[in-house]
Amino acid sequence: MAFKSRDATPVKMEEGIFSITSGNHLITANLVVVREIPRSFDKGLTTQKIGKPDYDKIREQHEEFVKAVRRLGLNVIKLPAYAEHPDIQFPRDTILSYNGVLFNLNPGSESRKKEVDKNISDLGGEGIAVRRIDYPEGAFVEGGDVLASESEHLVIIGISGNKDNIRTNKKGAKTLAKILKNIDPEVTVVAVKHTGVLHLETGFTRLTKDIALRDPKCIIDWSKPYYPLEEGRRIKLPPWQIIELPEAEGYGAHVLPINGAIIIAKGHPTVKMLAEKYYNLVIEVDMSESHKMDGSIRCWTILHNENPATARN
Repeated sequence: MAFKSRDATPVKMEEGIFSITSGNHLITANLVVVREIPRSFDKGLTTQKIGKPDYDKIREQHEEFVKAVRRLGLNVIKLPAYAEHPDIQFPRDTILSYNGVLFNLNPGSESRKKEVDKNISDLGGEGIAVRRIDYPEGAFVEGGDVLASESEHLVIIGISGNKDNIRTNKKGAKTLAKILKNIDPEVTVVAVKHTGVLHLETGFTRLTKDIALRDPKCIIDWSKPYYPLEEGRRIKLPPWQIIELPEAEGYGAHVLPINGAIIIAKGHPTVKMLAEKYYNLVIEVDMSESHKMDGSIRCWTILHNENPATARN
């Protein structure tokens, strides 16, 4: 297996914050929104059967993640937890940022729909406007199924293949594609069916612009990717090198390359080895308790680029 040499070069470090130049800017952001962990979080939805999660431990792990994104120069807004919403610690599934525009999604899980209003309201309280979208009946889409690269004007939407646990469906993908086209007329939106994991980003993310990581449990039907707005028209995806991780490290497939650095889940040596070949700054975060609730690094966030001209006071 051939690898390119790393191309991320630290420029300076000021008060513990790294400034990095890199050719691997898949995701850039200046603001991250997170939620406090509710004490009821272990009552949330999960398909995992790997033990009961520990509240104190996940709070510590979450705080380590917050410290990590602060090191990368992001402003952090931490919203409160709500015991009646045990999954609200995963705001990415209900609010999406694209091209500097925040708008709500429409979860397929009935128990999560009320999180949308909470997130819109609480962000409004922070002076951050969220565009409210009314989705057609039966159109479901969650942020964990949206793999976006704004710099490439490319969005991949994962269609849930498990009929008993629909998170994002074809109607939701088509609705989201229309919204994205309205925000960015140049965007290419592609839909692809997946099974074996809760969300597409749980088992498949891009390490660099040319390389993607896949959990072997995540089965993606690459033979039939299509444009949601052009029913029946197929598309040939970019020639990414897709690396299938060892089964024992499959959970490590969710990585967060952001602002020229990368955040990975601790305890996955293959992922760490690959990350260190491409990034000078690799930050490991313990995700053991979030894993028990089907959570990934990205699930904890709403990553956003605030326009300085319209930013909050």
